[in-house]
Amino acid sequence: MGGYWPAFSGAHADDKFLTYYTIQPDKSIEATSYSRADVLLMAQRAAGALRAAGVGKGECVVHFFSANSVADLAFRLGSVMVGAVPVTINWQADTRERVVYKVRVTRAKVVLADAGVGADFREAIGAAFPGVAVLDPAAMTTAGGAAAAFAPLAAEEWESSLGLADTRMVIFTSGTTGEPKGVRTAYSAYECNRASFEALLLMAPGARDADTPSAFVLVNPSHHTNTSAVGDWCLRRPGAEMHLVERYSTLHWATLTNVALAEPDAAKRRVIAPMVARHFDFLDSLAGAGKLPPQVGGPERLRQALARTDVLIGSAPVGPTTVERMQRLAGALPHVRFGSTETTLQVLGTPLTQSPEERLAAFQAGWSHVDPVSGAPCRGFFIGRDHAPLTEAMVVRSLTVGADGYMEQVGEGEGGHLVCRGDNVMQGYVGDADGALTAAAIHEGGWYTKFGDVCFWLKDASDGGTNLYWQSRDSHMLIRGGSNYAYEQANGELGEFISKQYALGSATPADAAPGAGDFVVAVVGLKLQSEHEDDCVATIELVGERAQSKQAEIAETIKAHAKKNCTKGAVPDHVRFAPVPKSFKGAILYNDLKKDAQAEFGKGFE
Repeated sequence: MGGYWPAFSGAHADDKFLTYYTIQPDKSIEATSYSRADVLLMAQRAAGALRAAGVGKGECVVHFFSANSVADLAFRLGSVMVGAVPVTINWQADTRERVVYKVRVTRAKVVLADAGVGADFREAIGAAFPGVAVLDPAAMTTAGGAAAAFAPLAAEEWESSLGLADTRMVIFTSGTTGEPKGVRTAYSAYECNRASFEALLLMAPGARDADTPSAFVLVNPSHHTNTSAVGDWCLRRPGAEMHLVERYSTLHWATLTNVALAEPDAAKRRVIAPMVARHFDFLDSLAGAGKLPPQVGGPERLRQALARTDVLIGSAPVGPTTVERMQRLAGALPHVRFGSTETTLQVLGTPLTQSPEERLAAFQAGWSHVDPVSGAPCRGFFIGRDHAPLTEAMVVRSLTVGADGYMEQVGEGEGGHLVCRGDNVMQGYVGDADGALTAAAIHEGGWYTKFGDVCFWLKDASDGGTNLYWQSRDSHMLIRGGSNYAYEQANGELGEFISKQYALGSATPADAAPGAGDFVVAVVGLKLQSEHEDDCVATIELVGERAQSKQAEIAETIKAHAKKNCTKGAVPDHVRFAPVPKSFKGAILYNDLKKDAQAEFGKGFE
């Protein structure tokens, strides 16, 4: 199994590879650059540390970082040398309980915890797993200190025992209910991801830009599949540069501008910047208020930079507002990419083989779509085409085995369930001892069926190709900041917070009789301010006179308190006090709840 060593071999050792951008207390950004030889040495030290800790092939190492990090990257590359499997922790959303769960279910041998990880998390890990080593990743990858105890691995030890079927990484996805699911993705999936992106961007061997220098600007959190997959692609591509930003701030736009316009030969370099549509909400507000960072050099310089950048937007629908913003700010269209954690990020993309006019017409066809059966307006958002033969996708009538229409493709323009297959699809879920969870997600023929998205397809007016369009979700999830949050997860966290903050009894469990607690809380997502970002609308039902007496206090203070004490997915943008509709079995009726919330707050972009 190859892929990484050629990019770090002697011919490329002195090439500039990594520039890391940290945000300083005065809000400036400090840039530190590393050659490929520098990164290789850090990765070798990381691999030596893993070996010294007793980590062997196929064993898991938890990566608990508080921001995008050079040490995180070094350990991801170092894990290839020893066959270890990185496991990511979501530093934006994971509670102590979720971190402990992830260490337990992956049977991790080591936890890497950087300086930003709080003492409460470290104590929780230590108490639950006294035999698991908790290491300082910075000390393991830099000269001196603990790193001196670990001999760097020799070049010939690279990838010597790895195969395409071996597990490369475990990334957790929240799922719709219960504990998060750990997705196991193989080396073959990351190779497929690389090939899919290079086909999309005309960078594959023999394509127009196969040998064009490339620079990757990564700002999305590395605990998600987005930066994980694109970063892995960059590690595999000889001659590529990586620009890794610690975390998003307004100065990201200055970084991107400077990379895109860097001399010499800036116009001959491909700059690849994966982002989410929300980033362009922020950018538009900055530009509109005249608050672009002065380091950008003004709107025209930003426009030149964006016009030279391949902006890959995914994780949420890209509608007319985002397209208009890109045209206005960059004079270009975004490259939409679509996929999920279980599909190693990439399944579909908007084709660059078409002209901008043809691609714009494809976007517009979705916005004006009419359902062919009912004749009702039924707009959709263009999410591209599959990368056949690397990835295949279709829209089917039913996902229920044995039912009418099971895995039967719908007619043109009709709504159905999105499915895909290819080497990009996961191996399965961690801890799925009997294989039931994996079998429910991957059906006969290798089709992955758990996107939870309702889509339709149309023939392209210019070339007759099959364009796919996203309509809605058929699962109970919030999209916030490009990340997915399960309703049930948000309900549980928000309920626990309300109970503690306002000295109320516990929230009524979904399967409990009415009156079993002091209140019921349930959230839904409504696109009130953005066509691609959900507002979190919390409905609170207060039970009994004591709880009801606190309604005014809760209404006035909950949003501010929750913002300080809850993870992003559980912070309500809007709060309403009303009965929470439930079935006779006690399950929350989310469709009814959403209709009630829309009646109060409006449908927005729905």
